Amino acid sequence: MKNKIKLLVIGAGLAGLILLILYKNSQQNKTYEYTEEYIQIKELPTLLDFYYYTAEEWEEKLKEEVSGEIVTTDTIAWILEQTSSAEYITYETEEMSTEHSFLSFGRKKKKIISRAEWNGIYSQLLDLLDEKGAVRRLDEIILKQEGDTLVCSSGTYHFDIKDLEIKPMTSMGFYIREDRIVGISDFKSESAVLSNVYVQSVQNGTVSFLSEGEQYELPLGNDLETAAGRVCDLLWEDGVLARVLIKEDTIQGNLIAVGDETIEIEGYGEISRSENLPVYKTYGTIEQKELSDIVIANMKVEYVVAEECIEAILLTEPAQISRIRVLLLAEDGGPYREDIYIGASTSYRIITKEGKKKKKASAVVKASKLLASAEGSVRIKTKGDKGLLYLCDASGKRISNGYQGILELRKYPNGYAVVSELPIEQYLCSVVPSEMPVSYEPEALKAQAVCARSYAYIQLEHGDYAAFGAHVDDTTNYQVYNKQSRDEKTTAAVLDTAGTVIRYQGDTAEAYYFSTSAGVTGNGDAWHLDQDSKYGYLSQTLVREGGGEIDLSGEEAFAAFIEEPDASAYETGKPFYRWKAVGDFSSEETMEKMENIIRTRKERTPEDILFFNQKGKQKENMNGFGNLVRLSITKRSQNGIILQMKLEYEKGSVLVGNEYNVRALLGAGLTELVLADGSKRESELLPSAYTTLTPLENGTYRMSGGGYGHGIGMSQNGAQAMALTGKSCEEILKFFFKDIELINGESK
Repeated sequence: MKNKIKLLVIGAGLAGLILLILYKNSQQNKTYEYTEEYIQIKELPTLLDFYYYTAEEWEEKLKEEVSGEIVTTDTIAWILEQTSSAEYITYETEEMSTEHSFLSFGRKKKKIISRAEWNGIYSQLLDLLDEKGAVRRLDEIILKQEGDTLVCSSGTYHFDIKDLEIKPMTSMGFYIREDRIVGISDFKSESAVLSNVYVQSVQNGTVSFLSEGEQYELPLGNDLETAAGRVCDLLWEDGVLARVLIKEDTIQGNLIAVGDETIEIEGYGEISRSENLPVYKTYGTIEQKELSDIVIANMKVEYVVAEECIEAILLTEPAQISRIRVLLLAEDGGPYREDIYIGASTSYRIITKEGKKKKKASAVVKASKLLASAEGSVRIKTKGDKGLLYLCDASGKRISNGYQGILELRKYPNGYAVVSELPIEQYLCSVVPSEMPVSYEPEALKAQAVCARSYAYIQLEHGDYAAFGAHVDDTTNYQVYNKQSRDEKTTAAVLDTAGTVIRYQGDTAEAYYFSTSAGVTGNGDAWHLDQDSKYGYLSQTLVREGGGEIDLSGEEAFAAFIEEPDASAYETGKPFYRWKAVGDFSSEETMEKMENIIRTRKERTPEDILFFNQKGKQKENMNGFGNLVRLSITKRSQNGIILQMKLEYEKGSVLVGNEYNVRALLGAGLTELVLADGSKRESELLPSAYTTLTPLENGTYRMSGGGYGHGIGMSQNGAQAMALTGKSCEEILKFFFKDIELINGESK
C-alpha cells in the first residue's frame, strides 16, 4: 500500500513536472503582441526611465529580477519595491482567471495586469514620483510615419516601439516624454481633435486638408462640401475620423502686432490667439505659411474666430507694400521709456477704440495719462497731411525732428514704447538724408534710395519687432530714420525711384551699404553670407573703374595693399580711405571691457566666439583664463577683411569671428586713431576690420587699416565718386551688386 501511494505521488510529481515543462515550452514559443489585455515586460523600461534608473538600467534589472514576458501582480510588486512606493499605490490583486491556470501550479496564483489596470497604476506612479511632470499622456491623431518618427496632431515625436503596426489617420493614446513616445496607453483613443486644418476639398467620400505644412487625404463617411475652403476641426472617435466641425466666424483687418498669447488687429485691438496659430495662403498655390510671412500693416488678412480667440489666419491676396512701422528707441538704446510726451505743429487727434478726441496744436499729451486704463495702445494723427508730430520733454519742448503720419503709443509692463507709422516712400524721405549727405550727387542719392528701399522691403518680411507692432527701429541696427531733417534733393531721389528695388533671381535683395571702402568690397563672408546662395549678388570687387579681383588673404599681401594705396581707387583722398591706430590691451580696465564685449557678443553671435582651455579643448566660457597675453589674426578673407582673430590668455584662448566683433574688441583698447588727412578721432569701435595687427611692447599694437563700416555691398563714398564721373544710379548699383535687376517691388 505504501509503495502504491509512493508511486502515485511520484506519478503526480512527474505529471506536474511534465505539465510545468510543457507550460514553460508553450510560454517560450508563444509570441506576445501589443494588446489591451496585458502589458509586455519589454514596454516597461522606457515607461519607467523618468525615475532614478535609465531605460537601459531598468531593462537589465527586469531581466535579472522578473520572470515571464508579461506584467503580473508580481511584476507590479517588484516595481513598487524598487520605487519605494508600495504603501502609496493601490491596485487589484485578485486571482487570475482559470484560462491562465498554469501560472498557478505549485505556487501562489498571479494576476495578469491589463493595459487599463496598468494605466491606473502608472498614473499613480507619475503623480507620486514624476515631480517635474516629464511624462504626459496625450490622445494623438497619427498623420504619418517617417522612419522612427511619428507626425501627430500635436507635433512630431521619436518613436522606437518595435513590432507595432501604426496606421496613419487613426488616433491612439500615448505616453510622451519630451519629444519621444515612451509607451502606449490606448490603441483607440475615445476622442481626439485635429484643430484648425484648412480643408481644400470634400468629394467622393474623401476629405483633403492641410495641416502642419503637409497635405493629407482620408475617407469621410458623409460628404460635407460646405467645408471646402474653410478652416475646420476634425474629430476622431474610437480611433477613426467621425466628424468635421466648420469654423464659420471671420473678421478682417491689418495685423499690427504678434505676441505669445495675443495678436493685435487694426480696428479691433488685442485678441487672444491659439497657441499653434496656423497661417494658410489661399490665393494662387494653396499652402501653409508662417506667422513671419505676414507683412504686418501691409496685407489683407482674414482671421478665423471661435469663442473670442483667433484660431487661424487666411492670407487672401499678396502684400501691397505701402506702410512701414518704426520703433523709436529710447536714449538707452532699448524699446521702453518711463513716459512719452507728444506735441504737434497743427491740431491733432487722439484715436482709440472708443473714438477720436481733438487736441489743439499747443497741447502736449503724455502716454501715462492716455494709457491710464488697461488699453494697450493709442494712435495720434495730425489733422492734415502737412502736420508734424514731435517727441517732447516734460515741459513741452521739442526734442526730435517732426514725424509725418501716425505716432502710436504702446503700453507694456516694462514701460511705454512709441511707433512711427507712415507710407514707406515718406519713411525713405527721412532715411536717405540720415544715411547719406544731402550734398552728394543726385545719382548717388538715387542709388542710396534704391538700396534703402530694398533693405526696408526685406525687413518688412522679417518682422523682427512684431511683438512691438513694428518692422524696424530707427537706428543703425536697421536704417537711421529721421535723425536729419528732410531735404529737397533727397526727397527728389526717393520720388524719382519710387517703388524701385533690387531683385536677385526673382527675390528682393538685402542691399547692404556702408560709408567708405578700403578700396575693395566683400562678399559677406565676414557675416557667413557667402554660405547662402540667396546672397549671390554680394561679391568682392576693387572699388575703381572696371572693378576687378585681388587675393588679400595673406598677411603680407594685405599689408602691402594697405601701405601702398591704389591712386586710381574711387575713394582715394577720403579721410577714412586709410587710417592708422594704436591700441593698448594691457590694463585691467581694458581687459574687463573686452570680456564684457565677448560675453555680450557671444549671446548675439554664438557661432563666432569659441572658448578653449590650454589643451585646446573647447569650453563653455572663459572663466579662469587670467590675463590677456597676445592678440593675433588667424584667418583673413580673400577680400582682406579679418575673418578670425585669436585672443590668447594665461590659461586659455578665444577665437573671434564676425567683423563687428573684431572691431568692437580692437576698439576697446584704442588709444589713437589718425585718418588719411592727418585728423585724429576718438572711437570705441575700430573703423573697419580691414586692418593689420602688429605687436609693439607691453601689450600695445599698431594697426594700419582702411575703410569705414562693414565693407559689404555698396560703398556710399564710392557711389558718390562714381556719380561725379557721370555714372548713373543703375550703373552704380550694378557695379556693387552683380547679376541684379531694378524693378518695381510694391507687390509681394
